[in-house]
Amino acid sequence: MSALGRTVRDQRGFTLAELLVVMALTGLVLAGVFAIQQEGTNSYLMGAGRVETQQNARVALEQMVRELRSAESITTIGSATDVTFVDVTGTTVRYQLTGTTLNRTAAGVGGVLIGGVQSLSLTYYAAGFDPATNTGPTTTVPGNLKAVRIQLTTRPERPADTGTPGDQRATVESTVMLRNS
Repeated sequence: MSALGRTVRDQRGFTLAELLVVMALTGLVLAGVFAIQQEGTNSYLMGAGRVETQQNARVALEQMVRELRSAESITTIGSATDVTFVDVTGTTVRYQLTGTTLNRTAAGVGGVLIGGVQSLSLTYYAAGFDPATNTGPTTTVPGNLKAVRIQLTTRPERPADTGTPGDQRATVESTVMLRNS
């Protein structure tokens, strides 16, 4: 028998036990890689959801506060989710929550301010309001209005399933002392 024939005949493959051990180790490594990738995805979704909710809430609250603070007069107190006033330019402005959309209507032209609103609560205070404690008599009469407390809770406009990393909520709040009332 030639040396080449003997070399081919003497070569041995892997045993079944060796193959099973290699496959099990490969599976463990892949499971670890998948777990790390899944955590990265969850962190991204949570961060993106948090940024969107906070940004939406902050933008809406800042605009409402700025316009209400300089309003010439409050004309209608519709409800805890609806207020109409005349701004410094004489334009009638209305903020109203419809479903999960906060709408802003100015001079009869409506538009969406932000979506994903979970709740909007406007509390209307009369004279005697204490800004240090956010307490005082409330009113439903626009002429008696001295301050408005705004509480806004938002979540992403394309909400994620409850309990998932993308399911984030942000609540912002401010109290506006009306200058021109």
